[in-house]
Amino acid sequence: MAAEQSKIIKNPGDSGPMVLRIEGIIASAEKIRERIHKELPTHSGLTGAVDYIVSAANSAQRVTAQIQHPLSFHRLPAIFLAVALILLVGWVYWNFFHVSTLSVATANRDSGDLFQETAQTWRLRLKPVLVPGSKEAVEYVDSGRSDLAFVQGGMPIPEELPRLRSPSDEVVLWLTRANVLKIEDVKKVITSVEGEGSHTVAKLFVKEWGLENQVQFLHQWGSIADGALTEIPEDVDAVLVVKDASDAATLKTLNTLYAQNFRLNSPYLGAAAENFDFLEEIKLPIGYFDLEPLQPERELLTYRVPTFLVARRNLTPRLLAVAAQVFDSEPINIADKEFLPTASNASEMFQGVEAFLGIIVNIVLAFLALLGLEMMTYRKRFHELNSLVSLLSMLQSNKDILAVEDVRVRNENLKYLSTVSDLLGLISAVSGYYTQENSSLLFNNLSEVVHQRCDNLKLNIQLKILHAGIQLDKPAPVSTAPLV
Repeated sequence: MAAEQSKIIKNPGDSGPMVLRIEGIIASAEKIRERIHKELPTHSGLTGAVDYIVSAANSAQRVTAQIQHPLSFHRLPAIFLAVALILLVGWVYWNFFHVSTLSVATANRDSGDLFQETAQTWRLRLKPVLVPGSKEAVEYVDSGRSDLAFVQGGMPIPEELPRLRSPSDEVVLWLTRANVLKIEDVKKVITSVEGEGSHTVAKLFVKEWGLENQVQFLHQWGSIADGALTEIPEDVDAVLVVKDASDAATLKTLNTLYAQNFRLNSPYLGAAAENFDFLEEIKLPIGYFDLEPLQPERELLTYRVPTFLVARRNLTPRLLAVAAQVFDSEPINIADKEFLPTASNASEMFQGVEAFLGIIVNIVLAFLALLGLEMMTYRKRFHELNSLVSLLSMLQSNKDILAVEDVRVRNENLKYLSTVSDLLGLISAVSGYYTQENSSLLFNNLSEVVHQRCDNLKLNIQLKILHAGIQLDKPAPVSTAPLV
């Protein structure tokens, strides 16, 4: 018996878990076939049942060989579930925990503000790339050497580069000497770095005034701002720059210019300003820059020039949006951060929960759908096993022991019932072999149904076999003598 069992299951003494061997099941079926031919040669139904069991075992062996392939169909539900969970974890990490690093081309004078903005965010890490000005910033972002760049309005930007308007605008400052009464008298104009934002805007204004052939630009604003140039030459007629009105260096330079008899004036362009989409009219009130002396001395109309945040061509919209939030300098109101149990807040919260749960539910449904498709491939196999159980149930139904007096018939029925019980054990083993080779079958009751039917029928057969030990009393003979 132990030798027979070792052919069907792996020896418990071997290393590793106990497993069913399909070869042992087939060999046992063949031995039962021989026993039927020897002991029950007239019962062709049992021989046919053995043939079906051998065929089912061979099918199980063939299916098992097929599912060993890495891309076999039975692996799809598990592969899908693993990939879906990995993608879900990746999505959560990317949207809530990942900190991206972006390089930003910015002028050296603006790098301090950039580091300050970087310290206020946890979604993005910014790495400043110092450049002389907006011209070089455009070149860096256009060539892909930096991810983002701050470019002052008025500078030519390639059309294909994404851009966002920065909230930090600058103001056109136009100062003339007190003795310059008409704009036609302007010959020399101080501006900022050559080819940069202020110089570019200054050339546009001079061109609109019709002075491009007589004005000479001196790039000395930086020298005045850092104190290297304290005495402005007498032949300088005006100063035209685009600067941050709140910057301390700008205010200090204005004081220096006022001390040397320069005054703020309006660089009014009239209708010509409509030709430049980066110019926006604003009015500066009296004393906007300083009250002693008044700067300006009267209300002035000038222009606001925006700074654009320009991105490289293949920067993702998500990173551009996060960067825009970082550089949005608008202060957050207390009301923006408050949480009140309003219907609106509750709706937003439940919508977020619904969206997240929807992702989980869709993953589960897709997994179950794939699992269901896989079960369809095995359903035919288990139906065959169920049919075999039904066949054996029908074959043994008339093989009773109780009340059978013929010893030969009783012995033959006992052998028949014992053989059927052995065949039911083999059917149950084939069903278990399917489950052993594909654990996903545990998620349905196909295998369980086969096991239960085999066990119930075997129990019924064992009860019949137990009837062999029951001796029934013979009925008393009926007297045929005539009544007196």
